Amino acid sequence: MAKAIAFRGFRLYFLLLLCNFLFLFFTNCKNNSTAGSGTQQLDKHPGTFKTIEKRYTNGQLDGYNLYFPPAYEAHVDTSFPLIIFLQGGMAVGGPVNSVLRWELPKELRETTDLNTELNQLKLNTFVYLMPHIAAGEYYHQTEAMTQLLDEILEEYRIDPKRVYLTGLSRGGYGTWGLASKIPERFAAIAPIAGAAHGVRDFEALTQLPIWAAHNLKDDRVDHNRTDRTVRRIEQLLGVPFHRTTTIAEANYAEEDYIFTSGHNPTFEHDAWTEVYNNANFYRWLLRFERE
Repeated sequence: MAKAIAFRGFRLYFLLLLCNFLFLFFTNCKNNSTAGSGTQQLDKHPGTFKTIEKRYTNGQLDGYNLYFPPAYEAHVDTSFPLIIFLQGGMAVGGPVNSVLRWELPKELRETTDLNTELNQLKLNTFVYLMPHIAAGEYYHQTEAMTQLLDEILEEYRIDPKRVYLTGLSRGGYGTWGLASKIPERFAAIAPIAGAAHGVRDFEALTQLPIWAAHNLKDDRVDHNRTDRTVRRIEQLLGVPFHRTTTIAEANYAEEDYIFTSGHNPTFEHDAWTEVYNNANFYRWLLRFERE
């Protein structure tokens, strides 16, 4: 009898655990699904996020995310510069808004004050476009990205002369590749910890100001890949890149071509945290606009 009661008690305990797990699982799924599209005004956040799920033909682009600074709503007669951010491989596949969980988009979500010059530049100066791909490489999405950019320029108050492209890791590959195929769409580019696999025309890259960043001891993407790309562009330009070891020491006010070969002892692949958290980077972007 005691064994039977103990067994029934164990079975009841197990069923309660299972029910609790299922409740939490389906609640989380529901929250994730409802967060996948629409406009989101996060609590205590000065800006606004928007997620659009849309499948584009001729590629793997299945949607995008936008961030609007508070100044966008406050100055309705002003056109804003646009930063296009290409995420690394961790955000490829899955829901469209998964891009917002990583690196620069994550920083945009988690930073809520505008009390520093950096935060004013990062959170209250630019509109951000953060596309999502279901699979593959960004540099294979030229037609889809062109269509998306045309839509964004038509629908929102974006200055077409001040569109900047940046990305990290797989997004760094995409930055090099897309810029080589449609250089006329960008005012400046900043590829980070990527390689130029998608580049078919290095001459096209000479049309653009470039700030490349890559850690010397990157254990995922060899630093030499960016170094070789930079040297090839230098040969075509006949002008050397301004080389630095940190973002802060770069002469952002005068140099159009910068290559930062940093050393991050904690996260060797992570050359982007330093880039995206230095005001000089955003000041450098704002120097450029297309004619």
